[in-house]
Amino acid sequence: MSDTQELDEMTAIRSNRWTPAEDDAFRKMAEANIRPELIAKALNRSVHAVKARAYAIGLPLKWFKLKAKGKNG
Repeated sequence: MSDTQELDEMTAIRSNRWTPAEDDAFRKMAEANIRPELIAKALNRSVHAVKARAYAIGLPLKWFKLKAKGKNG
């Protein structure tokens, strides 16, 4: 692999890093109990990436495990 190819691959990996603005938007959506699937779509990320980021920044796991409450409960 040439140095140029290696640099291109490193740049591609780094371009997927989360920005502070994305983190802020993510936290706000998580606090509003928005489902991970919708957050992923809004941030152009995979659901796996959203869940991994939640873990990385210390968001409680409960936000994406919430289930809809019944009207009788």
